[in-house]
Amino acid sequence: MGRLTSFLQTEFSRQLPTGWSCRSEVQVLPEELSDILGYSSRADVLLEREEDHRKLWIEFEVSRADPVANHAKFATTHLFQAQQTNDAFISMVSSHVARGRRNLAANTIALMREIGMNAFQTVLLPQLSPKNIKRINHLSEQSIVNEFLDIKAEILRAIAVSESVLDLQDRRLHFVGDFLEIFLNLRQWNHEILHDPTARDKWGQRTITYFVFDPYSKQFAPSKFCAYSGIWNHQESISPLPVSQSPKSVMTIDFYVMLDGVYKNFDGRRARIHLTDCLGMMAIDAKQEENLAQSFEKWSEIFEDSIRVHPKGPIFLLPPSWFK
Repeated sequence: MGRLTSFLQTEFSRQLPTGWSCRSEVQVLPEELSDILGYSSRADVLLEREEDHRKLWIEFEVSRADPVANHAKFATTHLFQAQQTNDAFISMVSSHVARGRRNLAANTIALMREIGMNAFQTVLLPQLSPKNIKRINHLSEQSIVNEFLDIKAEILRAIAVSESVLDLQDRRLHFVGDFLEIFLNLRQWNHEILHDPTARDKWGQRTITYFVFDPYSKQFAPSKFCAYSGIWNHQESISPLPVSQSPKSVMTIDFYVMLDGVYKNFDGRRARIHLTDCLGMMAIDAKQEENLAQSFEKWSEIFEDSIRVHPKGPIFLLPPSWFK
């Protein structure tokens, strides 16, 4: 059995920011109800902020074959005992979980939000390859100490993606937590600019330096557009949201234009730092990657009426090399 989860439980408790407490293996439902259901929902760690009793129920998905199982347990728990408005479920998924499975889990987060839950997914130890995750998971806890993992960064990431950057009347602005959110935002930008004249006119033409690159679609998009999501406030019913209110919480050009230049928290520099320092994306100068630069040149020709590249040239943000 792997040791990384128990190590993380110990270290999360030991390296907490001031004003937070931590418990491990916390059961969500009363024992009596768990007996009736035949399963129990336990959080690997429960972080609680002392000043407002905000609780973060965190699951570490180190190498699970089916990470969606924990999402489902917490979602069905909500049917019997509604999640408190100040609480959040956070799934932290390592590189050892296959891309399709992590993306299925990320889409399940959208379903959890539709039934009124605060739910988030983010990366776990993004600097580590699947091979290294597997190796470390089979070490003793004392040996894992010698790997010098940056546990404080893991704690701060969980807090960062679950805290709103901006609270509006109808929704909350958050930093994205997972690569699927980034690439869905990228897809949305390309689709709107190409197919929606109204959105294209609202966007106008903007000078951009940093571009996210999706290695699967081979498309690019401005990094600031990719770094934020708009999560709609809880609905009274779980009926489908209008198309304009995507359950995937993707950024839209209409929402972007409404925020840009009005709210200082909606900031391009913060967006870039979140993508690179927090989520582990790699910043690559166009001069370093000739093939990528050529792909960008072809792409940018299509969007020349909407994008001006900064005179210093573009910088590309790519997912970690393990993201395959």
